[in-house]
Amino acid sequence: MTTDTPAARPRARAPQAEAAAVRTAAKRAGTGSPAWLAASSGRPALLVLAALAGVLVLAMAFRALLSGSSASTVPTAPVSRGDVRITITEAGELRAQHQSTIQATNDKMIVWMAPEGAWVKQGDPLVKLDSSKYDIQRSGATSGLEMARAQLEAALSDQQAHASTLRKAQLDFETLPELARQGFINQTEVESARLKYEEVRAATRSHEAAVAAARANVERAEQEVNQAQRKFDLGVMVAPRDGLVVYAMVGDPGSSRKVQVGMTPFEGMDLMYLPDLSSMVVETEISEVDLARVKVGTPADLRLDAYPDHVFRGEVTLVSGLARQKVSRVTGKATGLKVFDVTIKVLDTDERLKPGLTATADILVAEYPQALYIPISAIFLDELDETIAYVDGAFGVETRKLEIADSSDRVAVVREGLSEGDQVLLGMPAGQ
Repeated sequence: MTTDTPAARPRARAPQAEAAAVRTAAKRAGTGSPAWLAASSGRPALLVLAALAGVLVLAMAFRALLSGSSASTVPTAPVSRGDVRITITEAGELRAQHQSTIQATNDKMIVWMAPEGAWVKQGDPLVKLDSSKYDIQRSGATSGLEMARAQLEAALSDQQAHASTLRKAQLDFETLPELARQGFINQTEVESARLKYEEVRAATRSHEAAVAAARANVERAEQEVNQAQRKFDLGVMVAPRDGLVVYAMVGDPGSSRKVQVGMTPFEGMDLMYLPDLSSMVVETEISEVDLARVKVGTPADLRLDAYPDHVFRGEVTLVSGLARQKVSRVTGKATGLKVFDVTIKVLDTDERLKPGLTATADILVAEYPQALYIPISAIFLDELDETIAYVDGAFGVETRKLEIADSSDRVAVVREGLSEGDQVLLGMPAGQ
């Protein structure tokens, strides 16, 4: 397969008319008039041939002199034949197709993060937020719980003591009447026992209410402790599964930066990712003029800037249905061009495939076996907007109209207008 062209080489050309050089040489060779030709019939044929040879030599020398001053500085390249692959080349970024996202659980400052690029296991801590506020709340709730429990114990103790008093009062109330009938005590003591029993029994309800209130206080304090503990625990985010730590980016495209210790995120903000390295994709974009040529299933060759000598196989899996403004990677501002997002799945598995690496995608849109092709820099438009090429011919520079079958940013496939071996100019000839 061939897409590159041989190194350009300069060639001399002369657009001036050959006839003028011939006439000038003829004058210098003769007597100032063509009468010498008529007289040559009486001379040996050798002299005639010698004169013609001299004219030809002078004409060629004159052509070379003129050529050197007009187009010798314009490089050329040959029209070649070979297998041509038409590709759309775009830059992109490698990322995992599937990943776990770690988001901020509150809006407190980040005080610690697991190192980027570290391999973590499920349950390992990833991010710690400032939880001093929730630690104070947890301590206060714990103290309140301890106090509520002490109050419950006191209420239960009072209830038990009251129960003993109630049993004694009930016993007196039940036994004293019989003693009064036997004459051992008087009726006043019986009445006093009855009143005391009624009084103690009435107080039982208040003790039961006190115990119930103390239990409720304990339950409420336990809830406050649990809530404070949950808030405190939310300040520590752990890995939901094994994976490679990749920090998230924040800010506008032109001034984006990675999440770092000391930042104060908003609740729900992405802090880091745990990508699945077994399924990687390249996120890139294509111009709106190339939209019709790129479809799901289109193959692509992928190269990483970190490993430029290795080619990974890829396949287009998604072409966005909506256009967006292209954003300059340098300024971070919209350029006015319309582009469509494209996702390319990496078909190879390799430990060198890491999220965030810059990639170059050559999306294959057409193949032409054994086609004629020329460098794209050899194609021009004339005043009628017709496609032409300048060919370095035997008698100077020729203009050829071309029919182009297809082109990329490097080569063009020629259907008609050129032949294999023709030398095409890679720039405008002088006088054009």
